[in-house]
This record gives sequence, structure tokens and C-alpha cells, in this order.
Amino acid sequence: MEEAAMNKTLSNTTTENTSTVVDEVMAETICKHHPDLPLLDQMANCECQQGSNPNALPALGLHGSSIAIDKNQKRGTNVETRPTRYIPTDIVESLLTRMNPKDAVRLSVVCKDWRAATRLFDPTTRRTPWLIITKPMKTTCRLQSIVDKEVSFEIEFHGFPTERAYFSYCSHGWLSSIPRILNPMHLVNPFSGEWLQLPAHDLAPSFLCMSSAPTTRDCAVLARDCYNFLYVWRPGDESWTKFEVPFQHFSTIISFEGQFYAWNYHSGLLTVLQVLPFRLRELSVPCPISFTSHYILFMRLVECCGNILLVIVTKLSHGSLSIYLYRLDMENKAWIKMESLGDRALFVDYRFFNPAISVSASEVGCHANCVYINGVQDVMVYDMDNHMIESFSFRHGQCSYIDGPIWITPSLN
Repeated sequence: MEEAAMNKTLSNTTTENTSTVVDEVMAETICKHHPDLPLLDQMANCECQQGSNPNALPALGLHGSSIAIDKNQKRGTNVETRPTRYIPTDIVESLLTRMNPKDAVRLSVVCKDWRAATRLFDPTTRRTPWLIITKPMKTTCRLQSIVDKEVSFEIEFHGFPTERAYFSYCSHGWLSSIPRILNPMHLVNPFSGEWLQLPAHDLAPSFLCMSSAPTTRDCAVLARDCYNFLYVWRPGDESWTKFEVPFQHFSTIISFEGQFYAWNYHSGLLTVLQVLPFRLRELSVPCPISFTSHYILFMRLVECCGNILLVIVTKLSHGSLSIYLYRLDMENKAWIKMESLGDRALFVDYRFFNPAISVSASEVGCHANCVYINGVQDVMVYDMDNHMIESFSFRHGQCSYIDGPIWITPSLN
């Protein structure tokens, strides 16, 4: 599918200016082996980029302030017959900053140097996570930037039968649909266009957690049925594997270093689940705050810089929110209180079935030492320094608890 993604052209950019720039680049950058192909098709498929032709031109590369071929090779090539291989960085930047995120992510897989340029200039990679808003029966979804509230993009589900799915979960850049008895779970990557139909099951287990993208060999999708039994699916499986022992109730769950961690704040029970081979450990890690003095709205586990963090969101007597942060100390089976996230920012969802996300604020462009809360109808930003809350909403219409906006990090995996 990555090869198919590389065969897309740059024509689906979001403004007419971008199309003009693309036309200019394509007019000047013509491959002598495939002059009739669009620019990205030349870059992705032309054998001169693969090194099989002894007279091949070198691949595009970022060197200093431009993408250019080696100077010695330029001197030895006839200027009149040589295809133009010089694309100034400002043109690459202009393309990427105006491009639909779906095409920008696809552009990054053309070659290593274009991937480096994408990281520098693509607004998608610089401003993740995004809010993705889907609607039942619609063939498009919308990406909403949190860094720049005026920026949003439409993305189309090419080839996926959207009438089958209500999307309520997201993990590793993939959306997961709500399964039904006659309509099994689907996993969809809105950026690459890939989608998978998972095996059907009489009890229609619902999505809980995913260890990695379903295109990776070590992926494990964890699901649970209405009787609290767990199921796992791995790439290549033709059916769900059921764990015969009922799983304890939990408040939050994440995947961390190849295992699943589920925690119940009422009992303090931390369950560590390893899929292959199946292994279950139960530890007592009591809740670090008192139920009598705090009204707990929700809590989330999140992986952050190699640690498991606990985010507890409480409601104060006058109605405002307060957030407490803790780090899991596995050796002492305790939660260690944290006063600051430093340069990190956390993105959590009011709904427990969507995983929390940790990012570097300086790389992404959001506020450092803040917790972003997706409250379905609006987004709240809690500043850990001054304990102030900023709240804002987007014009995406009324959303329910099921089909509301979801945090997503774009990926082609």
C-alpha cells in the first residue's frame, strides 16, 4: 500500500496556489525515462531512482539550502539535454505548507530526503495530534488543528464502505469502528487509505487497545465482550483468540513495551497482560488520592518518555477542574506525584476507550506542561504551571459520546 501511496500525484493540494507551484515544478523536473509520468510517479517508480541504470541521475536530496545533484555531475552533463533536478527548498516548503495532510504524509515516503523535508515543513507532522471528526454514512472526515484553530482539512475515505462503520476509537493513526453482530470491526487508516476487516464474532467484542499499527508483525488488538472476556487478534489470524478467564474491571488501559496495563482506581488493582505467551500478573497499586475529598471525573494511563504516567482529572466544589499527575513506580508498587511535565504535553480523551498521547511541545508547537482534554463538545487546556484552564470549541456540529472528535496522530504505517 505504501507503493500505491507513492504513486499519488501532488494535485490534491488545498489551494490553487499550490497547484500552480506543482505545475511549475513538474514542467521543469522531467525524467528522461518517463517524461509522460507525473513528478511523484517518476520519483517513486523510475528505475533511474533505484540505481539499476548505470547512467542514472542521483536521487533528490536536501543539501544546505536546496535539493540538488552533485556539483561534479552537473559539470559533466550537457546543460541542454540534462533534466532539471534542482528544486529550491522554498518551493518544497511552499508545497508542504499548503498540502492536504493526507498527501503530505504520502510525500514523506518517496525518499529519505523528502521525508526529512516533510518533517521540517509539513504542517501535519509539526502540529500533531489533530482532532479527527467523522460522521456516520459520510465518505469524508475532517482534521482540525489544535495549534492553529483556523486550520482544518477534509480527507476522503477512498474505497472504504463508510455505511458499515461508526468510528469511536483511534490508535497509532488507525480508526476502529464499533462492531455489531452482522458487521465486524474495521480498522481504517485515513491517510494511507488502507483498511482491514477483522474476523466476525457472535458476541461482537469491542475494541479496547492496540499495541502497534495492524500492518506490523507484532501488533495485537485487544477486545472485550459483554461478559468481560478478553479476545486478541494478530495480523494473519482468521478468528479471535479468547482468554478463558474473565478479566477484572478496570478504569483505564494502555499498551506499554509489548504488554497491556489495566488499572482499577477503586480497588487499586493493576493487571499486566502479556499476549504471547499468555501471562497475567495482578499487582496492588492503590489510588494516590482520596475518594472522599475528591470528585474524580476520569483518569488515564499514558506512556511518556519510557514511563507510565497516571492523569487524574477531578472536579472541585465550585465546578472547575483540577489535574493530578503521577508516575508508576513498579518496584515499590506506588504512584509518585509529579509537579511538572517539563517540555511534554498530554492529550487525553474524556472517553476511556481512546488512548492518551504524549508529545514534545517544542517539536509539535503546542503549549508545554499542559494537558489537553477532548471533552467531545469542546477542548480544554489545563496549564500545570498556574492551574488555569482555557476552553474552546470547533464548529463541527453536535456530536454524541460515540461519534465525537478523536485525537489522531497521522501515520502511513
